[in-house]
Amino acid sequence: MAATDSDPSQGRVSGRAPSSAAPQNSRAVELRIAASAVRFVAVLAVPLLGAGWLAAGRGGLLGAGIAVALVAGMFAMSAALLSFAARLGPSALMAAALGGFALRLMIYALLIVLLRPVEAIHGPTLAVSAAVLLVATLTWEARYVSRTPGFFWVDASTPAPGDPERTRA
Repeated sequence: MAATDSDPSQGRVSGRAPSSAAPQNSRAVELRIAASAVRFVAVLAVPLLGAGWLAAGRGGLLGAGIAVALVAGMFAMSAALLSFAARLGPSALMAAALGGFALRLMIYALLIVLLRPVEAIHGPTLAVSAAVLLVATLTWEARYVSRTPGFFWVDASTPAPGDPERTRA
């Protein structure tokens, strides 16, 4: 696929102008997915903060709150990085996805280690809350993307000019 055949900000790949059946949205796909994930984290925050408070009092509430902010911030940062890299091309997008994943893991680990000795924060609540939010949000994203086929819309009706992979009768 030629670089001119894709429009990552629209989540479409096409050899021609988008048809009326194509999804029309001005926000990048990655940002739409991250916005959905952050809204999901906000919904989960209420019961998670309550559970943290019940489990460990003020320190648990603070630990759960930090976990909520950390997970929401990391998903937003990842989306911004992927959205930027998508404009540069497929290689940059893959590098940003892998590099961003490694960077996020290091940031999570570093913050949990740095915040562990802070007495006002209940460390186990922070770690468990972050883990629960990560798994739940990743599951939400996978479900959200799989139920929204317009994100990765491909117009296969007209072959792209010079497309060597397409056979013509």
